[in-house]
Amino acid sequence: MEGSVNSKRRRGLGVVTPNACTECRKKRAKCDGNSPCGRCASQKSVECVYEVPVRQSKEHMRTEIEQLRSQQRQSQRVLAALVSTDRSEQVLEQLRNGETLETITNKLDHSTSESSGAGGNVTTFSRLSDHQAIGLALKPARSLGSSPASTLAFSDSSGVQHSLPTGTWPAWGGGSNTGIQNEDTDMMRWDPDTGPGSDQGHPYPLIGGWHHESGSETDTAIQSAREFGQETILGQPFGMEENANQEHPNYNETWTRVTSDAAFVEHLMALYFCWEYPTFASLSKEHFLEDFRTGNERHCSPLLVNALLAVGCRFSEQRNARAVPDDSKTKGDHFFGEALRLLNEQQDRHVLTTIQALGLMSIREASCGRSSESLFLSGQSIRLAIEMGLHLDINVSDSKEAEIEHAVRSATFWGAFSLDQAWSLSIGRLPHFSRDTKLATKPAIVDHVESSAWIPYTDDGAPLEPSCTQPSNVRSVYKTFCELSEIVHKSLYTLYSPGTHVTSKALLETYTQYLSWYDAIPTTLRLGQNFTPAVLFAHMYYHYAILLLFRPFIKLDLISSGVSPRDVCSQAASAISTLVNSYSQLYTLRRTPSFVPYFVLTSSIAHLIALGNGREGPEQLKQGIKDLKEMTGCHGFAIRALDILRYLTVHWDVNIPFPDGEDDDEVVDEVEGKEREGKSRKELCRAKSTSLNQFCPNIESVDVVNGIGRVGEGDNPLFWPFPLQGRPLLDSPRPSNGGVPLGLQRDVPGTPEGRANPHLESLMQA
Repeated sequence: MEGSVNSKRRRGLGVVTPNACTECRKKRAKCDGNSPCGRCASQKSVECVYEVPVRQSKEHMRTEIEQLRSQQRQSQRVLAALVSTDRSEQVLEQLRNGETLETITNKLDHSTSESSGAGGNVTTFSRLSDHQAIGLALKPARSLGSSPASTLAFSDSSGVQHSLPTGTWPAWGGGSNTGIQNEDTDMMRWDPDTGPGSDQGHPYPLIGGWHHESGSETDTAIQSAREFGQETILGQPFGMEENANQEHPNYNETWTRVTSDAAFVEHLMALYFCWEYPTFASLSKEHFLEDFRTGNERHCSPLLVNALLAVGCRFSEQRNARAVPDDSKTKGDHFFGEALRLLNEQQDRHVLTTIQALGLMSIREASCGRSSESLFLSGQSIRLAIEMGLHLDINVSDSKEAEIEHAVRSATFWGAFSLDQAWSLSIGRLPHFSRDTKLATKPAIVDHVESSAWIPYTDDGAPLEPSCTQPSNVRSVYKTFCELSEIVHKSLYTLYSPGTHVTSKALLETYTQYLSWYDAIPTTLRLGQNFTPAVLFAHMYYHYAILLLFRPFIKLDLISSGVSPRDVCSQAASAISTLVNSYSQLYTLRRTPSFVPYFVLTSSIAHLIALGNGREGPEQLKQGIKDLKEMTGCHGFAIRALDILRYLTVHWDVNIPFPDGEDDDEVVDEVEGKEREGKSRKELCRAKSTSLNQFCPNIESVDVVNGIGRVGEGDNPLFWPFPLQGRPLLDSPRPSNGGVPLGLQRDVPGTPEGRANPHLESLMQA
């Protein structure tokens, strides 16, 4: 019996037609697949028509779209060459000889690669207008002049002269500072990129759902744009919805319990890797994505995935990205809560993916403005990395597995290390890592990873305007950023080592190290060659570090040197503002790495000081306030930064109008919630023992009590806390009679909670 059943099945498979004609489908009859089929041929006035299946039509549409893109790219390439002065005659002669567009384009690409030596790893543009618009956006950053310190020297105690590197603040791109550089100097091709685009503007709507039935040209265009963006950012296995679950059917359910929407999970991952990665990244993207796709927990874990998705939610306006769909302040809270649950359930946290997740959770809390939480998570990450010995190089064998393990260990350590340096620099403290310990080697630069494409991937899937495709240079960015973090690490010990005094020589030596780092930046990472968010962020961080290096000495003059701390701080603040302005024109400030609001706040305070002292106008400060307002949608700290500036304008008696039209007495801001309505600026940024925020400039005398107060009559202080012992995060009411509350207020300058910057109070007298 079993044999007969199998026999029937074999016979049936032999006569099944993959695609029946419409008439046979209507009659539910067998179709032989011929054209016309036998059944239709035997009937009169019946047309035999075969409809193309949906899956097959989608493949045909993709093929046709690729062909049209290729033709558009070739046409734009030839037109751009005709416009140029050095190749127009050559191209015109080739057209007259009847050569095809494909042949001419191939010759142009070959000659460009030979002349640039870049192997074709260059930026490409969809249209000439995109090239011009991006050039104008980068022009202010390229035109930053050289620092006055570039031609000055200083002498040490022995009288030996030391020259600072020339080109202290050189123009990026290695070319002229005016206008857009030509094709040969900036290595930017005029090719249209391979992404979806149109010369007539966006063909895609700005808003779209995640699941659409095939049948609408608009829906198909939206899906095509998303698939292309995810495939470019995450790699080829991603971005293809029909094949997403082939190798591991329940991979998204394995990694997170928050959502079962695989497409949305991939979308949030693409947002993170597009806008936040690789700075402060403690994971290796290639190895993480491979294990995520296959379900392997070696370099991927539910904790790590939920932490990454929580960061990705900061760049999304989708309702799914919010724990409470109607509350934008809850972006990523559901994924972050799941990550916390998994973290608390872990018995042993000495795992690479746990260290990586702690770093991502720290970045997310920094973005939200919960600075003390971020500091705690960052500290846990670097401590675990040290306990696991990740700062030590292990013996690497020639096996592929050993090479992968070393790459992941190295990325994990340097991500935790760089984040610790950034926080230590921001709040003015020594880092967690020893000064003289030898550090692990940095992740190696891999050619195919370097040349992988980067495009701006948006929340709605539509391409930005203007648009371009750039080489990611992700490994070069990461390596260069780690080198900058090493200098920051050394500078922190120069400034904050107990028992030592900061000398002008030590300060200038540190400054020289920063300048030397900047001079040694690879050509591909200079603006004009590459302007991805990670590259712009690295340049901002460099100026941020120099600003905080000299700000404590802004009122001083350095002996035997023409370097003025006041001038250097002013230039650094202006450079940050210029870079943020270029970033805003390229990508908007609704999609920025998490520490950018900290950079803008620091530069805005410098502009506020200069304005109060009459050294500059209000333009740059107003721009900083406007930039922070734009970032409030994705970064909660931007709200607190605005409060700090509001408070300082009153405290320092600087008259500057805020863009929301509020007066000096009352603050009303719909973005920041009802709890702030009716508060005066003088009441903002108060330090609290229960606060999880940094940078509280509004400190009163009661906040710095170092004793337990007077002993009341009949009280027994035997079991009171020690006078200098910090207390837990328990709030205590302030006495109405102006006295001192019992217990120790933890909100003192120099401690994590309610930290005030010790230099701000004296800056206005600079």
